[in-house]
Amino acid sequence: MSALSADSRDALLAELRRRTSTPGFHFLSSDHIQRLNEARSEGAPIVSVFMELTPEMRVGDSWEIALKDLRQKAADASGDHAKAVSAEMDRVEAALRESIPRTGRGVAFFLCQELGLFEQLGTAIALPNVVQVGREPYIRPLARIRDENDRFVIALVSAHKSRFFFSQIGLVEEVFDLAGEELEITDFASKDQRQDMKAELKKDQAQKSAHALALIAEQMDARHVVYSCASDMEKDFLDAMDQKTRLKVSESFACEVNASTSEVAEAANTAQRQVEAREEMETIEKVQELLSSRAVAGLDDTLDMLNQQRVMTLVVDDEARMAGGIDPDSGMLTTQTEGTYEATGGTIERESDLIEAMLDSAMAQGATLELVRSEAAKSALSAHGPAAAILRF
Repeated sequence: MSALSADSRDALLAELRRRTSTPGFHFLSSDHIQRLNEARSEGAPIVSVFMELTPEMRVGDSWEIALKDLRQKAADASGDHAKAVSAEMDRVEAALRESIPRTGRGVAFFLCQELGLFEQLGTAIALPNVVQVGREPYIRPLARIRDENDRFVIALVSAHKSRFFFSQIGLVEEVFDLAGEELEITDFASKDQRQDMKAELKKDQAQKSAHALALIAEQMDARHVVYSCASDMEKDFLDAMDQKTRLKVSESFACEVNASTSEVAEAANTAQRQVEAREEMETIEKVQELLSSRAVAGLDDTLDMLNQQRVMTLVVDDEARMAGGIDPDSGMLTTQTEGTYEATGGTIERESDLIEAMLDSAMAQGATLELVRSEAAKSALSAHGPAAAILRF
């Protein structure tokens, strides 16, 4: 089997490192969440900035108007650190002027020059226009976009070139391309020989593309692969994959290899949605299967397991919204919006969105999230209420 040359492999890995570690709009990963959860500042504050970046916000100076408003709110909250906070907002503006994500509907920044903290994230869904200034990052607005299954590699494979994209549904960026070898025609080659040579080059490109895909899927921690491949290369492409990568292949779709990033995102969307819907149903079926041993369903039981830090996978209806409360001393969540939390005797503070608080708590505990969006999965979950969980023990 043809594999990438050592130079091509090194170039691919170097490009992936560049895209995931240098300034730029990165995808939300478990590493980001862990770093942000661990960040604390005793000196200059950490500034957390969230901005909506819908198509309407990209027109004219709409995002600049929103940023100006956020800058004023940051200044109002800066206290004795006005100069440092202003400098952080300057960094946000500079980053946006230099490059805005081509797809997606939101952006987030976490900054503290004193700590060496500078995180930029593009998000698949719209975010509220919010700024927070404090000793630790404010990550709650990220809760509803942290779905473990929304991590795809999209591959476009052809003899001329292959292109690879990383995607969290709605947010797509190209991460690598692999040029195919051109056929060198000689006067001595017959028509049949030229056909054989072309077939061999296509097979070689298919196999190298499979190797590149495996590296990208591993490095980017992708859960799924969807692909568009020339029909006369598809078998060689699939056969050349190692078993681990082959198991991640979920759907194929049609797309021109020279399509723009936004066209690739649109073409792959249906396939990705089908994969996501299937994963949601499988997770809910697993909950039902484990209900007598290692799973719970229903809001109250799920809250209880979250408060005990026993949740491995939190499952929620992505559209669910409801008020609740938190005991601020213990961090315990409750459906109560006021009064006293019975287990601790603490005074309950109102939470405007209990579901969002549950997602935030699950992320802080290192649990994975399943945000249910498909109609079939929402219907299956609704029999138990808006939430369920698979437990660690």
